[in-house]
Amino acid sequence: MGTDISAPTLGGATLPHPSSGSYIEPIWISADNITLGGKTRREVMARKYRYTLNYDVMDTDTYDALETVVNGLVAITFTYAKWTQSTAGVSVLADLSSREPVAGTGSTGYWSKVTLTLTEVSSRI
Repeated sequence: MGTDISAPTLGGATLPHPSSGSYIEPIWISADNITLGGKTRREVMARKYRYTLNYDVMDTDTYDALETVVNGLVAITFTYAKWTQSTAGVSVLADLSSREPVAGTGSTGYWSKVTLTLTEVSSRI
C-alpha cells in the first residue's frame, strides 16, 4: 500500500492535488560546439525545471487564493513531495492560465479548468 502524499504548496497557498497530465520539464541552457577534430562538445550554463500542474476542476476560492500569490510577481517557494525535485521546496516564478469554466453558475459558484506553470529561478549547476 502506498504512502499518502501531501498536497502541493505555493507560497502560503495549499493547492489541491493536480489532475493527470501534470509534468516536469527539464530546461537546459547550453551551447553545442563541434571541434576541429569533428567531436561535438556541450557546455551547459544552467539546468533547471519547469513544473506544469493541470487542474481539470478548481473552485473559485482556490483560484482566487492562488491568483493572489501569483500576482505578487516575485519568486515564491513551491513544495510538492510527489516530485523529488521539489520535495525540499524550490524558488519559482509562476504563471497562471485564465479560467476556463467547466461547471456551475454565478460569479462564485463554478469550477474552472486551470494550468499553473512554475519555472525554477536558480540553476541547479
